[in-house]
Order: sequence, then structure tokens, then C-alpha cells
Amino acid sequence: MAGFSHSSLESIGLAISTIDTELLSPLTPRTPRWVLPRSPTGRNSLSINTEQTYATFNSSLFLDTPTPRKIPSASPRPHSTLYLHHDDDRLSSSSTLAVSLPSQEKLPITPSFYPTSSSGELGTFSAINIILGKTIGVGIYSIPSSVFNSVGSVGASITLWILGSLISFCGLAVYMDLGTAMPRSGGERIYLERIFKKPYMLTTCMFMSYVVLLGFSTPNCIVLGEYVMYILGIEANRWNVRLVAVGVISVICFIHGRYQKTGLRIINILGVGKMVILVVVILSGIAGVYMGVGSSTSPLPVTPRRLRPDGYLPFDQERYFTTAQINFSNLFAGSSTQPHDYATALLKVLYCYRGYSTANQVLGQVRNPIQTLKRAAPIALFLVSAAYICANIAYFAVVSREDFRSSGALIAGHFFRNVFGQRVGENILPLLIIISAFGNIAATSFAQARVNMELGRDGILPFANFFKVQGARGRASTQEEEQNATPGLFIHWFISVLFIVLPPPGEIYNFLVDIGGYPVSVISVAISLGLLYLQMTPSEHWKGHHGCEAKKIYTIIFASSNILLLALPWIKPSEGLGGGERFQWYAYPSTSLGILGLGVVYWVWWAKIKPIVFSEEGMEALRVQQRRYDSPELMPMMGSESGEEEDFIDERLRMRLSAVSLRNLYR
Repeated sequence: MAGFSHSSLESIGLAISTIDTELLSPLTPRTPRWVLPRSPTGRNSLSINTEQTYATFNSSLFLDTPTPRKIPSASPRPHSTLYLHHDDDRLSSSSTLAVSLPSQEKLPITPSFYPTSSSGELGTFSAINIILGKTIGVGIYSIPSSVFNSVGSVGASITLWILGSLISFCGLAVYMDLGTAMPRSGGERIYLERIFKKPYMLTTCMFMSYVVLLGFSTPNCIVLGEYVMYILGIEANRWNVRLVAVGVISVICFIHGRYQKTGLRIINILGVGKMVILVVVILSGIAGVYMGVGSSTSPLPVTPRRLRPDGYLPFDQERYFTTAQINFSNLFAGSSTQPHDYATALLKVLYCYRGYSTANQVLGQVRNPIQTLKRAAPIALFLVSAAYICANIAYFAVVSREDFRSSGALIAGHFFRNVFGQRVGENILPLLIIISAFGNIAATSFAQARVNMELGRDGILPFANFFKVQGARGRASTQEEEQNATPGLFIHWFISVLFIVLPPPGEIYNFLVDIGGYPVSVISVAISLGLLYLQMTPSEHWKGHHGCEAKKIYTIIFASSNILLLALPWIKPSEGLGGGERFQWYAYPSTSLGILGLGVVYWVWWAKIKPIVFSEEGMEALRVQQRRYDSPELMPMMGSESGEEEDFIDERLRMRLSAVSLRNLYR
């Protein structure tokens, strides 16, 4: 029988190639978008490869495709499964793409993705450090005083830190299940798209509003500025603190944008340094107990205190007690009875833990992402949990309750002063806290920029062309796109600076922590309940990676705790205020939900209004896409003698172009 025509060969090349496959779901790994170079071995270096596969489709999930007739089911032919092999020196390593053309009327919607082992630049050590860098910031040095002021007792405070650790481990199980099943950069956005397919991209737009508007580094920058003023002995005011904060975020974003490898080295070095600092804090607390800080025998000039049966000081006793004896004598004395107080305090605690999912946001840059995530995430969270709990015990062993109530965001300054004296405590060791804050901002900026880039490249953010990275040969490679996140860094810098400069001074730090933590609980509920749905719905055919499947009890605990955190802030406390004297008790949950609501408004514009108002733009995008398909360099070196198979390929091409037109109307 006669072979294919020249134009039909182009169609076959399109149908079997995954270079730019528009029918694949948003979860599909991004692959090179340029035409393949010619090589001496063939017109397009195409070869049959029956041993290696790069991406294999999971037959359990399919996208229905309308067809005017039954696609014939023929017996296996020599070319029923074609493999495209490319060896391009522009890639970090060669890879093999495999696509089977099934004889059925459905296309897979969620392929299984197995990335090459050498495609990333982050190993296990770097993954641990990026989690430590994002998780350990200034929160552990400042938030303990806020937690104590909310719940009112030492025992309740330490209990919340332990509870936060357990909830975080349950959450880590959920993220490892989803992350190993879909090892792509983007984090929660990828999981929300997989779980909530309808309405199309609604959850993505809501996630975008949170991650862009609230994914800032402002709280850490503000506290870093306060500690700088604390060391220099300058009275902190509205503008000197904010000037330092703006300078810090600007320097970090510049380093990540201009010197990517230097930025990663900073994250690695400071990740180790943060753990060393926490170990110093814990050992200092032990030393403070040994020295008897707070008693008359203490070598440091700390005011002595005497003990009452309720945990406070009697005036009729002559014996003096240490700070540790006073604070741990009656652990739950003075505990709050308001649910709102505990919910607010637990949100602050979880804010300090929430960096455990940072590696999920940058899995596209991780070597062997599945194995690396399985090792790095549990190790990092265990180190953080142990350090946080021990550090809080050390604080209460040295710092009095009165100092906890009055210290604000500078509790660590009182701690170091009580242990090491005025000179060392108020100057040298707070410098280590500044280093820790700097590392947190560096890790946050690195991860946040990648999430912003994913949203921009997929056309979710406005001005999508702004996120297209140009390489040395015109179109940037996938590796260049992953490494160059300058547009995403600019968005992160701009939003952080706005929240540093515009809000009024005062209790803004705690309020920013609250509004940043509440949407995390909303997203956590959506993801955990969605994972339960995937696990319990046979038609979804969900199966996590071996050894990383989240047990249902962990998922339920994680979902229940976050549902509780969403509900309790709406219970009015008896005093009428819950977020401090400046803000009403309902201020932070309503503000957080309002920001998520902006995502719904944007989705209405992006998905409903924009396709109508700018329909010509969508058609122009389709014409550009079709011109790229007509490129003669995409002709494969394959032939066939089946007219039936030619019709099948042409029909698949028409369906692809229809999907392209629908998708580009939304961009």
C-alpha cells in the first residue's frame, strides 16, 4: 500500500510527540518546546527505543474526547508504540519520551511522571537545608511570648508546641503522599488542580491570590529590622526598622536573581547555622538552670523573686527561688479559658512549623525527587520539632513570666541577657538571630519565586509574557526556565515591600502572622479532604508511591485540626478583642478569607469575562500555535502502510487543535 504523504508525516510527528501536548493536564511535566536538532544519524535523530521510558501514561484516568466515529481497534502493528529519543546538548541530560497511541476513544489526563535522576540541582542535603531555612526563622525567637500571652500559662504554651509538631507530622504525611505521586514544582497548586477539576482552575486562582498577596517575607524582615535596632542601641521607630527590612529583602532577591548558585550556598550554610544557633539556645537554657538564674545566688544581676502557692511570689517568705523553679512549679496556673485564644496561639505555632512542605514547591529542581523527598522532609521536620520544644523549655527556664508578657517580639534578647549578661546578651547573640532571619528570608524567596513562575508560565497571573525567560538561543530551555526565576522574585519583592511600608506601626507583626497562617489552614483542609476523596473513590484509581502513602488516620487528624483552627477564631472572646488592642477579634480571619475571595473574583474575570472580551487574542494565540505545528523540522522518520492509521492520526490532530483553541482562550 502507498505510504503517507508529506503533510501526513507532519501530523504523525505531532501526534506521537510530547514536545507540546495541549491535551495533557496541568500536572504533566514540562518538556522542551523547541524543534529537535538534526544529527548525522538521521533527519531528526529519531530512533526506536524499547528499553527506556521517560513518561508512561497511567491508564486509570482519562479525558473523554468527542469523536465523530469509532476509532478502529486494529491488531498490534510494528509502529503502534513509537519512542522519540533526543540527545540535545542544550539539555542537562538526554532523556527518552514514550507515548503509546491506544486504540480507544479516551486520552489519559494524568500521566505518571518519572523525572531523570540528574535533571535537578538540589540533593538531599540541600533539600533538608531549604526546609530548615524556610521553617526556622525569627518565629521561634519572637512568637513564644505571643503564644504565652494568648494562653496565659507555661504548661499550655509548651503543650501547644508539642501539638503543633504532631499536627505538622500528619501534614507531612499528606504532602509526601501527594508530592511523590506528582513530583513537580508548584506545591499545593498542583495538588489542588488534581483534586478539584471543576470549576476549571477556580482553586488555582484562589491559591494564586494567597501565594502572591500573602506569600511575603514581611514578618521576618520586620523582626530582623527590630533586632538590628536592638543591637545598635537605637530606638526603633516606624521608618528605621522598615528601611532595614526593605534593604534586606532587596539584597536577597538580587542575589537569587543574579547569582543563583550563590543563593543556594547561602541557604545551605545558614540552614546548618540555624540548627547550631538553636543548639546554643538549648545549652544556654541548661546553663541558666545550673547558674540559678533569678535567685539571690545567681552570678548575674537579675532581680530575685519569691514563690507563692499559685506560682507567683509570696511577700512573707525569705527564701528566693530561681526562674525555672517559679515557672515550672505550677505549669497551668493562669491558663486562658477562651477557645479563641488557643486557636490564635496554635495558628502562630503552626506558622513556625509550616515550612515542612517547602521541598514540594521546588521538586522540579531536585535530583531523584521521590527518594530525596522521602529522606529529607522527615529528617528536617524531626530536627525542627525537637529544637522548637527544647528551645521553649529553655526560654521558660531563664525568662520570667513578667518578661514574657512585656518583651513583645524580643523575647530572645531577654533570654540571652539573663544568661550571658548585658554586653553579650544584648549585642552578640542577637546577631545570630539576625543571621537566622536572613536565612529564612533567603529560603522563602527562593521557593516563593518558583511558585510564582509556575503560575505565570501557565498564564494564570496577568501579563504572562513577563514570565517567559529568554535563553541564549532565543527560546529558553526547561533548565534555564527552572533556574531563572527573576520575574517571580520581582513579584515576591514587590509584595513584601508593600506590606513592609504601607501598614501602620504597632502590632502589625502578629497580625501579619495571623492573616498569613489562616489561609494555610484553608488550603490544608482542601488538600487533606481531597486526598481522602482520592483514596476512598475507586474511580480515581489513586495509589501513592510505595512507602509514602498517607494513612487515613493521619489525613483525618490533619484535616480535623485545621477545621478546628478555621472555626475557633470566629468565637468571640469575652473581652471582645483577640488580636491585640488595635485589631478586633474577627479581623484576621475575615481579612484572610477576603484575600481568598479576591481569587474567586479574578477567576470570574480570567475564565468567564476575558475569553469574551479578548476573544481575538485567543484566536491569534491559536494561529501562532498552528504555525509552529507546520514547521518542517518536526517531520519524523517513520512511515506506514495503513490508511486507517493515517485517519486516526489526523483525527487526533484535529482534537488537539480544538483543545489548543479552548485552552488559549483562557490565557
